[in-house]
Amino acid sequence: MSIMHNPLHPGEIVRDALFNETGIDSVGDAAQRLKVNRITLSRLLNGHSGISPEMAYRLSLLLNTSPEMWLNIQRDYDLWQIKKHFKQKHLKIDRLAA
Repeated sequence: MSIMHNPLHPGEIVRDALFNETGIDSVGDAAQRLKVNRITLSRLLNGHSGISPEMAYRLSLLLNTSPEMWLNIQRDYDLWQIKKHFKQKHLKIDRLAA
């Protein structure tokens, strides 16, 4: 399986889904529709936090998607970040002998 190079932060994908594919035109409006604090949503959209299971569920209800889709986007991004970190630090973990 190939890992995408420099994947978008999940917040950028949420931003696109909220503002380019709906009639929502502001963070405040989106936060109100999602029933979350504006700051909470802003942190996600600006890449300062990730998609929690609760946010994934809220997004799925609003955007008619699945929560699993949002959680998978977050998981893939997190794994890419960890793999990048290990490569940059030249960290290796020896496998246990079978």
